[in-house]
Amino acid sequence: MIGFDSEKLQETLLDLQRSQERENQLRIENAAILEGVSAMAGANNKRQVFNSLLEVLRKFIAFDNAIVLTRDDEASDLHVLMSTVTTLDFSHWQVGSTFNRCINGECIALYSPKDIEEFKNKSSDLLDICNSSLITGVKISSGDAMIILMSTEKGHFTSSCRRVLNRFRPLLERAIIDIDYRERLQSLVTARTQELTHSQQRFKDFARTVGDWFWEIDTDYNFSYISASHIANHLIDNDNIMAFFDGHEDFKQKFRLQLQQNQSFEDLEWQLVIDGKKQWLSFSGTPYYNKRGLLLGYRGTAKNISVRKKRLCDLQQARQQAESANKAKSQFIAMMSHEIRTPLNAVLGLMDLLSSSGLENEQQQWLGQMEQSAHLLLTIINDILDLSRIESGSFELFNSNINFSDSITLVKNQLQPEANKKNILLQCDIDKSIPEYIFADKNRIIQIMFNLIGNAIKFTNIGSVKIVARKIDNNIEVSVLDTGIGIADDALENLFNPFHQADGSITRKYGGTGLGLTISQLLIKKMKGTITIKSELAVGSCFTVTFPIHPAEVKIDNPTEKKQIKLIQSLNILLVEDSLTNQLVARLMLERRGHQVTITNHGQEAILKLLQCHRSFDLVLMDISMPVLDGLEATKYIRKLNIDTPIVALTANAMQNDQFLYQQTGMNGFLAKPIQPEELDLMLVKYQILKQVT
Repeated sequence: MIGFDSEKLQETLLDLQRSQERENQLRIENAAILEGVSAMAGANNKRQVFNSLLEVLRKFIAFDNAIVLTRDDEASDLHVLMSTVTTLDFSHWQVGSTFNRCINGECIALYSPKDIEEFKNKSSDLLDICNSSLITGVKISSGDAMIILMSTEKGHFTSSCRRVLNRFRPLLERAIIDIDYRERLQSLVTARTQELTHSQQRFKDFARTVGDWFWEIDTDYNFSYISASHIANHLIDNDNIMAFFDGHEDFKQKFRLQLQQNQSFEDLEWQLVIDGKKQWLSFSGTPYYNKRGLLLGYRGTAKNISVRKKRLCDLQQARQQAESANKAKSQFIAMMSHEIRTPLNAVLGLMDLLSSSGLENEQQQWLGQMEQSAHLLLTIINDILDLSRIESGSFELFNSNINFSDSITLVKNQLQPEANKKNILLQCDIDKSIPEYIFADKNRIIQIMFNLIGNAIKFTNIGSVKIVARKIDNNIEVSVLDTGIGIADDALENLFNPFHQADGSITRKYGGTGLGLTISQLLIKKMKGTITIKSELAVGSCFTVTFPIHPAEVKIDNPTEKKQIKLIQSLNILLVEDSLTNQLVARLMLERRGHQVTITNHGQEAILKLLQCHRSFDLVLMDISMPVLDGLEATKYIRKLNIDTPIVALTANAMQNDQFLYQQTGMNGFLAKPIQPEELDLMLVKYQILKQVT
């Protein structure tokens, strides 16, 4: 009995000793946990937190390396949060069944990790240092986390190690949460730092382009900030911004007035001279206030704009040179026009007289060809003049009430003989919905249609040319369709360029300068209209022009209702012309029409003749360019003498601005050289009617 009690006592003492040992171990572990928590609390970064955790664990579990893995959601792989092996810092781990058990709270010791699914695809470097491992996981607010303790010895981790790791789970959770928080905080700080760096760099880049100098002043104009102590090589050594402008009182006053308005301002320019060189500065600024709306001062920028000013000056000089060159070109074209028209006047005039002198048929044919060539030359001259006037901006439209349908019909009738020669059908279809009268420039519309219809006939050898005019909304649309040679697609884009034709062989085969379409397009744009083209090689082309309809300004009288005046009156005409050939041509043309002609050689002779007997003359035909006294000066003097005899300019200077000048001088009309019989007849009829009425 005594032996049994003694044995029982020994067991009790042994249990008590074990309990004391466990309590002592728990005290040691608790002390280690508290020490670890304290160390983590004083850690400055996530590496120190991680090292503090490992230091506590190593007191109870022997291991060589450790790694902490995390993920944000269950669908993602695990990535390295912290590791004692730097080569593993950027590795990713797939989650299999073993890792899932650990994440859900188990603590697992692996005696041969390489045989586990999660380790199979890992590098040999990792497997060499991980012959056994101890793994457990925790749940954190941002997702899942795991810690892997690794040993190079196989079967190193025992059940006791698992118990200790489970015992340290609170410390483990605290450490991982702290490491994860510091990781996220560091990432956020890094991102914000990068954003701030980028923002600062962006501001610097903008600053370099916006202004060379930043300034800020208080309400007394004293500097509170200056970005640089020099601007345009000029030292800023004063506290007050106004002192910067000493010696330039005008600009100082202007700058002060801008500030006093308490409004933002831009590009206030100031010129100063530094080291003998002119410098231009541009100031911009704005007022700034506190939260209560109290004005604190002004801030802004200053920029050296000397280069920009120089570039602007260079552009202005280049523009002036271009305008001078354009003016010189116009003067040259006008001079060339005069020089060409003067002899051409004699050629055409003499051919007109020669045609009625009883020539034989063959001679008449020769003369017809000569006359056709001369008229072609005149057309080319007129095209060049038109282009020059339009490009120089001196071209104006002369609108009046016109019958649009009659204008189209007139062009069609004039070109009908050309179509007949080529055995081409020329048709004209004008919709009755087109207004009878519109307000437009009749001559220019006729010119446009003459170019388009004439081209269609010229480039059509077989088939037809059709003109279709109709009213669409508030526009008149005219289409000219032909079955001619057509135009290639690659040539269409250059078709309206001056002096350009679709093919170089066109000029050789069909003639022309390539100006007709260019001038037509410019005229159409001037009229606020449009022109388009559709064409196919060997099939034909269709040019479509749209004219806006401007209603006639007043009611048009029907010309058929006007009484016809029988012109039986002959005129007594004073011809003022210095060229003997042109004197001969003009006199013959006028005398053939039954008029009496008196000739003078220049303006001074004309004045003397009119002073002697101006009432005996019904009309004066005045050349412009003459020796002794030109036509303009002669006309001015005649009008000063109160002589009101009608004076018509007879000249080769046919520019629009020339005609306006003639009118301003006191002339009553204009007749261009070379003299066209039709234009001459219209002019003479006007003054015959005037004489008969008076």
